[in-house]
Amino acid sequence: MNSEIEPEDLQQKLDDGWKLVDVREDDEWMYGHHSEAQHIKMGDITDKLNLFEKNEKYVIVCRSGQRSGKVSEFLRTKDIISYNLLGGMKKLSNFSTEIISSNGNPGTII
Repeated sequence: MNSEIEPEDLQQKLDDGWKLVDVREDDEWMYGHHSEAQHIKMGDITDKLNLFEKNEKYVIVCRSGQRSGKVSEFLRTKDIISYNLLGGMKKLSNFSTEIISSNGNPGTII
């Protein structure tokens, strides 16, 4: 199974009902995140496994794809269907108009 998806394919996955989970830190999230993302910091994933449903599909994102790759791999060991977003938010910001800050204004990826 290919466990990664390209940023240009994300919106179709979301339209198909997939869930987007952003695992970055609070300050990174505050400055800019995808409008459809749920925020669960990488360090909180183990404690929040109950938020993941085994019949759902998840795309995991961080700034560059490193942390999200590790989280996605971990989730798969728990039988949760998850994919890493290649290039993270940095690459996604080149394809998406859905990047917002916590106050709803256009966001910045830090």
